[in-house]
Amino acid sequence: MIHSVIPPAPHLKTFVKDYLLLHFVFDNNAPPPVKPFPANTQHSLVFYLRGGIKAFDPKTGTSKTFAKTAINGSQVSRFDFYLSPHYLMFAVNFQPGTLAKFLRLPLTEFIDERIDAEAILPKINQLHERMANSDSYEGIVQIVEEYIWQRICNLKADFYPIDKVMRVITEKPGDFEIKRMAGLSCLSVSQFERRFMQQTGITPKLYARINRFYHAYQIKDREPESNWLSVAIQAGYHDYQHLVKDFRQFANTLPQALIEAQAAAPERLLGIG
Repeated sequence: MIHSVIPPAPHLKTFVKDYLLLHFVFDNNAPPPVKPFPANTQHSLVFYLRGGIKAFDPKTGTSKTFAKTAINGSQVSRFDFYLSPHYLMFAVNFQPGTLAKFLRLPLTEFIDERIDAEAILPKINQLHERMANSDSYEGIVQIVEEYIWQRICNLKADFYPIDKVMRVITEKPGDFEIKRMAGLSCLSVSQFERRFMQQTGITPKLYARINRFYHAYQIKDREPESNWLSVAIQAGYHDYQHLVKDFRQFANTLPQALIEAQAAAPERLLGIG
């Protein structure tokens, strides 16, 4: 059983934030474990190496399954992930805005989607097969990093002030003010909004709101003794009611109910996350 966040090699840090490795084995006869997955702006390339997930949308009541290698864009809604009994997943989590550069595509069509990576990255399923057949976690990381570095070397991608601004908004969403962010990006507001949407799929304002909500969720999950008003202020909200509004929109539930659902997530049941 493993739930591990792995830093990338130094030469990949411009593009890659980190890797997430999950390996769970549950009783085949038990109900499938459920992972609540609220809105977030993390863009990823995900390899389902053993088993998979069924994603349930509590707002629409619909379910979907994902390809064995999937590209995740910005998520603006909540999903509940039902994991298979034997589940091995490896995710490449990209730095803000860099997935669009890696794919050479705008991300406007990736909202709330897990796109089959084979349709965009030819031969990616061959990489999936090599990873699935690796005899160690270290081998999986090495295979992925070789692929990422080879693709990066062929990209000749340029970075601009807006790329740094995206990281600022991700890390400090409570300080978001669009004119100031556009100025730091050396762009007009309209240029900033257009470029931002190409690289994230959503508007700067929505991006900041989702990150502020997610920061509040992480603070409470990390500091369960903190009261919700204190959490709201730490995350950059003016009051608790604004936090509740965002939880209803981005998690389809009240704040405490999301925390309680997370307490029953697979990694918590196994005591490893």
